Amino acid sequence: MDIYQRDRFELLSAYLDGEVSPSERQQVQDWLEHDPAAQELHQRLTQLRYGLQTLPTPVSETSADALLAGVFAQEEQRQSRFRRVAWGGGAIAAVVVGALSFLAPQSPLAPRFAQTPDPEADGSSLLIAVSQPVVDIPLAPDAIKDLSISIDRPVVDIPTAQY
Repeated sequence: MDIYQRDRFELLSAYLDGEVSPSERQQVQDWLEHDPAAQELHQRLTQLRYGLQTLPTPVSETSADALLAGVFAQEEQRQSRFRRVAWGGGAIAAVVVGALSFLAPQSPLAPRFAQTPDPEADGSSLLIAVSQPVVDIPLAPDAIKDLSISIDRPVVDIPTAQY
């Protein structure tokens, strides 16, 4: 079918559907009066349209409510299956990560237990004195000891505005 015939077919089909402008309607009516090919095409399209309109409508064996309930049940089943797979996959991933962290002790993320150092091993153990400081803390000079702030007078003179 060439472009001219396809355009003619589309215009004739639009004419049957009532979707043409007045000038296009006049052109199709001229074709139908003078062109036997357009008349034959119009006849075939009209029969096809009538045949489609008279086709029996199939009756559903299930009601809309039953169909809707089935769709929702199937969707719930799919989501439940997805949740099980997601939880199972998460548990497997946690086990794998835990196993790898114990098998690779050089990893900075691997858990380590505190160990009591042996003080006799190299003599560089850390000692913490609770009742006596390790380093002498110097006392503050007398000027700093007598540092007090009076509440009844300001530390700095506040100038008053004179109006």
